[in-house]
Amino acid sequence: MVKENPMKPGPPNPSEPFPRETIPPEIVEWARQTFDEEEFLAQVREIEATGGVRLEDFIAEVEARARSK
Repeated sequence: MVKENPMKPGPPNPSEPFPRETIPPEIVEWARQTFDEEEFLAQVREIEATGGVRLEDFIAEVEARARSK
């Protein structure tokens, strides 16, 4: 279960390309309703076990989708 602790903006960090901002409460609530921690962890375990997918294996699909928009 996700803890009740929304992100708070921290001090600016020059190495970050975008400053951090407070996440609006409705976005946090939506994320809590749609995120399935067990499903996420199962997918992470699968990636760890199989080594994941190489970029070369799916870049053509990504490029095709980008061109169609």
